Amino acid sequence: MIFGVLSDIHDNLPHLEAALKRFSNEKTEALVFCGDFCSPFAAKMLAESGLPVHAVFGNNDGDRFHIQKMCTEYNNMIFYGEYIGDMDSQLHLGGLKIGVSHYPFYAKTMVKTGWYDCVFYGHNHQAEKQKFGNALLLNPGEIAGVFGNASIGIVDAVSRNSAIIDL
Repeated sequence: MIFGVLSDIHDNLPHLEAALKRFSNEKTEALVFCGDFCSPFAAKMLAESGLPVHAVFGNNDGDRFHIQKMCTEYNNMIFYGEYIGDMDSQLHLGGLKIGVSHYPFYAKTMVKTGWYDCVFYGHNHQAEKQKFGNALLLNPGEIAGVFGNASIGIVDAVSRNSAIIDL
């Protein structure tokens, strides 16, 4: 299974459209979103991709009610609140145990527990990929392109290969 990781859209729909095209080209089967849609219409565009989307909220998702409401007509959007990762809410994709937080501090704490194969985060808009033991810690960067190039992450659950891709 190949899945995509993205974060920090900040309402940049042209970059989000480019990301969705790249995910399609990579034949992704699901997406993990690390927070900061910002507005409901960005969440709707992500939902319209048709891919299963596992999403947490970030610090700039001010109207979470309307973000979720905008996506109610789509059954592919799964909102987890602040994070994915306690023993009751671990995400399993392609046989991998995944934790997600918008914030680097929490993600770096989560990866050190040994509970996860992968932990994803966003918030600081800086793409980063590193290993902690056998676990992958990945920040896909930002869709917004505010502080640098817009980028996404791709993970192959079978080979356990991963990449950060500039759009």
